[in-house]
Parts: sequence; structure tokens; C-alpha cells
Amino acid sequence: MVVDFDIDGDGKVTEQEVAMKERMLEVELREEKAESQKKMAWIAMVMMIGFTVVLFTPFMSDTRVAALADLLGLFYIAQTGIVAAYMGATAYMAGKPMGNRVAMQKDMR
Repeated sequence: MVVDFDIDGDGKVTEQEVAMKERMLEVELREEKAESQKKMAWIAMVMMIGFTVVLFTPFMSDTRVAALADLLGLFYIAQTGIVAAYMGATAYMAGKPMGNRVAMQKDMR
């Protein structure tokens, strides 16, 4: 484990190396979270499209669609909420600076 923190390979782990490794781990976790959220949004969009296609096939009778209308409305609202939350969070994070850039620039010198 200590070997992972020794970035420059000199056998000594400095505070800068520990801070750099912590930032790298934080970035990796953010990327994993973003990928999971992206998958959730894509699955929600595919499900909405899939259910819409199924509703307009001849296999679904009008009476069955009418009986499920309230439930389907809630389904579409929930799925749209997932997609909208993902898009909103992505737009918010794109405008937000990642970490303290001044502190990072000092560490890089």
C-alpha cells in the first residue's frame, strides 16, 4: 500500500505524494460515479423509448393501455426525472471548478 503512495519511486513517501494520491483517488471515484449516473440515464431513456414502442404495437389493446394510463404517466415522469437530474448535474459540474486550483498549482511546482 505504501508503494502506491510513492509516486516518484525514491522510497520515501512525502506529504505531497500522499496529497497527490488522495486527489487522484478522489478523481477516480468521481469518474466512477459519473459513469454510473450516465448508465442510469441511458437505461432510463432506453426504457422510455422501449415502452413507447411496445404501447404502439398491435399486441397492446386500447383497453389495456387505458387501464395502465395513470401508471404509465408516473413511469414516464420518473424516468424523465432521472434523465433531467443527470443532465442538470452534468451541466452544474461542468461549470464548477474541480478542487482548489491555486493549491494544486503550488503542489505541482
